[in-house]
Amino acid sequence: MLMSKSRVLVVVSALSAAGLGCASTTKQAEMVSSASNAPASPLVDRDKCNERDKHVITADTDQDKKPDVWKFFKTIDVGGQKTEVLSCKQVDLNHDGKIDMVTYYDDTGSQVVLEEIDGDFDGKFDFTAYYNQGKRVRDEFDMNFDQRVDLWKYYEDGKLVRIEKDTNNDGKVDQWEYYEGGKLDRIGYDTSGSGRVDKWDRAPETGAGAVPGTVLSSSVSGTPPAGGAAPAGGATTPPPAGGATPASSSTAKPAPAKAKKK
Repeated sequence: MLMSKSRVLVVVSALSAAGLGCASTTKQAEMVSSASNAPASPLVDRDKCNERDKHVITADTDQDKKPDVWKFFKTIDVGGQKTEVLSCKQVDLNHDGKIDMVTYYDDTGSQVVLEEIDGDFDGKFDFTAYYNQGKRVRDEFDMNFDQRVDLWKYYEDGKLVRIEKDTNNDGKVDQWEYYEGGKLDRIGYDTSGSGRVDKWDRAPETGAGAVPGTVLSSSVSGTPPAGGAAPAGGATTPPPAGGATPASSSTAKPAPAKAKKK
């Protein structure tokens, strides 16, 4: 039974939060990132899911006498002893005989390096997560199921620091969200199609009556002043986090006070 696309996104989010992941070596389901101002996806050794030189162990989780989990073990030499380590795991989530999830492990079999999920069970991946030394560093989503990445999430020390979006599906990032301390701080927009930020919005200060993460308090047009980390994907430098609105911003002057009648 096929899920609705909204349901699929919920499933993908839940699976990624739970640390599960999958893909298939029998189908070309890897998403393509064609965004001209977005960095290429990290390289991963997909031969880890190749049966060649692997010991494959299967499991039947729904007791229908058909395997729905495949684990690939590779034999390595550890201190002069032959040891089998897990290199890849594939899972058939909806028990239709097709691989929907894959997890790739590092050479020691102890840490995940890549997770992929086909959330709508159409034979094509909708979600990919990349890891470095066991920590998640990047997520890629195909939100409209056209086999092109249109949303990227970046993490540092396990914390979300930036989200990039292709909101008009033209193959280029046109919106950049920056997070400070786990909260949305500012958003940059490419309104001209140049592939670079030409407008900034700032999240309001957290205080009395302010709602953390609410978008947004002010807009800044043009190139912001130097300062802060340079965003990826060709975006211009964002305004400093937590600072005052730059002088170049278009801030309306308050109306003069009315004179009191005598």
